Amino acid sequence: MVQAPRPPGNSAPISIARADRGRLGGMWLRGGVTTQPTGSGEPPGADHPPTSAAWSPPLWRVGLYALAGTAAALVAAVGPLAQRVGSLDAAGRLLVGVLAAGLWVLTLRDLLARPTLRVSPAGLDLVDGLRRRHLPWAAVLRVRAGTLTHNRRAVHLRTLEVETIDGPILLTRRQLGTDPGPVAEHVEEIRLRLG
Repeated sequence: MVQAPRPPGNSAPISIARADRGRLGGMWLRGGVTTQPTGSGEPPGADHPPTSAAWSPPLWRVGLYALAGTAAALVAAVGPLAQRVGSLDAAGRLLVGVLAAGLWVLTLRDLLARPTLRVSPAGLDLVDGLRRRHLPWAAVLRVRAGTLTHNRRAVHLRTLEVETIDGPILLTRRQLGTDPGPVAEHVEEIRLRLG
């Protein structure tokens, strides 16, 4: 993030994403949020968050999935390597190959579905499964952070819950690349202001 020049009469700097970094620089590598200035014509000094932001998984994690998938595929494909790594028989090599395919699917999904969530003055753009959806603010009822719990296995999954007129949409922490709590607060504040 770079600090933009301060408008006359405004003591607070405006944080903007550097446009010349492209998709592989800045916040794209780390995941999390990128913001754009609004240009909404509000008076200087108005303490509102920017109305444009995006969240997605960090690229280093996507690269790690690709690297692990390639290593698993090599172990599954090369017999002597499979013997040396873990004394794998044919069934074990098949399972390692399935693992490699799963890691590559995660890699492709996280690369092609960037950003997972984008907030703009027109509404929300989000990835729901394998498709991208645009929801105008009128269709969004509430945005909040929640926890899905499976008591028997002690699994707690932090999620961003977007309640729409069609039903809820859940985005996980892994999909967003950051904790859903601050994301929910940011999006809900923008929704209340614009919606």
